[in-house]
Amino acid sequence: MTTTTSAPAVSLLQEAEDSAIQEGLAVLDEFIAAFNAEDSLRWSKTLHYPHVRIAGGSVTIWQSPEDYASSNDISLLRKTGWHHSRWDFRHLVQADADKLHLAVQFTRYDAKDHALGRFQALYVLTRQQGRWGVQARSSYAGVLASGVAF
Repeated sequence: MTTTTSAPAVSLLQEAEDSAIQEGLAVLDEFIAAFNAEDSLRWSKTLHYPHVRIAGGSVTIWQSPEDYASSNDISLLRKTGWHHSRWDFRHLVQADADKLHLAVQFTRYDAKDHALGRFQALYVLTRQQGRWGVQARSSYAGVLASGVAF
């Protein structure tokens, strides 16, 4: 008599999801670090393309890292008094080994670390060709100017 169990398969699936979550959170750490460094090209490399952002009543789609970086001069945001942003929370909504849905909140701060605004969003991260990136975002942060991602 042979007895089979699904425990090893479940365990392997859980390990894959746990790994995906850790790798996805690392991408979000780099996402905000690159944004705060005002490095649009570095920021663009945390994404997958086409990249979609839904905010301020519009949908913006970038086709490549170069397209994204060239349309996102982060210094425009600095003119509003912005100095840096931080994640307030990143809550996992759904996960598998190749896609994550995260409900997030971030706060924008001025140079004296006073909050300028808090914004909630839904981020969709995907693994493509072995690399994690943010595929899509829907946020309540609004749009500072046409075509920019902040």
